Amino acid sequence: YEQQFTPVGLSQQCTERLWNVIMGRLSDPAASVTHQTCLSVIRILSRDKQSLNNVIDSDRLAVIVRLAGLVPEEEALQRLNQQINYDVVTEAQKCLSNLLYNSSAIQRMCCVNSCIPGLMCRLKTFKDPDLPHLVKYFDMRLLFLLTAFCGDIRPRLRSEYHGLTYLIEILDLSLKTAQEESEVQSINGYLPNPIIFNDEQAELVNEVLKVLYNLVLHIDKNSPDEEEDSHCLRLISILRYLLLASTRCPEKTDSLHSNTVNLLLVMPPKMYEELLCDMPQASESPMPPPAPTVVTTQPTAGATALMEAACFTEVDSDLSKQNERSCEYDGKDMTAIIKLLDFLDSRLKSPGQSSSKSLMPILTLMVEMTQANRTIRKFIRLRILPPLRDVSKRPEEGHTIRNKLCSLMTSPLHDLKHLSANFLFILCKESVDRLIKYTGYGNAAGLLASRGLMLGGSKPTIDYSSDSEDSDTEEYERVKDMINPVTGRYEPPRPSPLDGMTDEQKEHEAMKLVNVLDKLTRNNIIQPCRIGDDGKPHPVESVMELQEGLGVLPTGDHNNDSDDHNNDSD
Repeated sequence: YEQQFTPVGLSQQCTERLWNVIMGRLSDPAASVTHQTCLSVIRILSRDKQSLNNVIDSDRLAVIVRLAGLVPEEEALQRLNQQINYDVVTEAQKCLSNLLYNSSAIQRMCCVNSCIPGLMCRLKTFKDPDLPHLVKYFDMRLLFLLTAFCGDIRPRLRSEYHGLTYLIEILDLSLKTAQEESEVQSINGYLPNPIIFNDEQAELVNEVLKVLYNLVLHIDKNSPDEEEDSHCLRLISILRYLLLASTRCPEKTDSLHSNTVNLLLVMPPKMYEELLCDMPQASESPMPPPAPTVVTTQPTAGATALMEAACFTEVDSDLSKQNERSCEYDGKDMTAIIKLLDFLDSRLKSPGQSSSKSLMPILTLMVEMTQANRTIRKFIRLRILPPLRDVSKRPEEGHTIRNKLCSLMTSPLHDLKHLSANFLFILCKESVDRLIKYTGYGNAAGLLASRGLMLGGSKPTIDYSSDSEDSDTEEYERVKDMINPVTGRYEPPRPSPLDGMTDEQKEHEAMKLVNVLDKLTRNNIIQPCRIGDDGKPHPVESVMELQEGLGVLPTGDHNNDSDDHNNDSD
């Protein structure tokens, strides 16, 4: 059963006899040569959740905890000159991991025995090069399980045991070691090349980040005390380096960035500024140079085909990509934010429902960062909502981050739909017209309905700066009046289907439509609504009620709208 996880299938009587024999051996120092094998058997037996509470008590658990080397500081000092069998220690740690995961009673026992003091004591020795990686790794795994299942011990770990201090020191030590191995030199906080962790370093850092998340989770991030503020300030500067770091394994790099994003989520929003740092050399321009404008001939009114060809001309791809990857903005190094955008893009590419849980943290972080920091909001808007050029396709069609976020705005997953729509709305400075311009009214309808904005007009929840001059591209200006505000795409003029009909024929077609809507309503397939004074949809009892008080849908009039991309003071 070492490599398979099917139940062993022993009877209760046989299981109890086996536990008695094993614990007798583990309690006997003379039988130390069999301890590793006995602990391996416990690790296998501990997968059976049903029998654990019957065979484990505090005395038996104390034996396993001692074999894991988790003893009070006084006893640990006495053991300094003793030879330690780390294979036995690691096996005991694995047993404790299984026991903690599978039994709430054992979780409570570990909160009051020597498990936590022993873990925090050994934490101070992580600088010791003779301490094996597996011991450090499983210590972090045990701390993660304890802080995840036992919320009562989190304040103790933070204050009594100074857990944040020691855990941050482990991250700092790991970064310095990896930096030395990568031969990367820092220039005033700026790293010309990323740090590369080896597999062991990446595993340990990931476990430390998960423990830190549990400890920081319940700190009031809007009003932390002085000590918490100091810890978070130190931590977020380390998290910036971790965003820039990578590993030799893509899966471990993804896990590293995922855990970093989770921890950034519980940081005080005012500290997101620390993700940016000054560039080592001042640039003449704070923004990437604009892409060249393609000069085209003004078509005549009837030359629709020529107009389409002129409007959708591609800009120089090489220069466009170079501008897209530029990491400088407003004199700041935005590499960490670019890494977060890359991480968001990779999550958006993940297919299926499994991607929804992985998308929630990064989308939530994007919303919080853009709400909290003006520079980050402006930079992200430039990346996700650049000036529109090609409007020949629907906003949800394509492979850009904007396209993928627009497609999520109509997702059946409510939380995901709300987050993506809210994120784009903030990037649009909570302007209804601008949101419709970039997403189409059809995609934006859900957000507008929930906020009471279906008739347009709102007071932003954030104090945005005033609008700047219009900066629409020449390509967009030419077809602006021919964009369907519902679909958000350019549609060439086409004849009306009502042309040539008499008034009686038009009335007949209208009544056919009313009858179809009425049938769908009576069969509970659709629920007709009209927009009330509060800007929200309200159900109607009859289709005929739709004739009363007809409102006008916002057309996404962009004549007075501005992208604020070139001269934005936001």
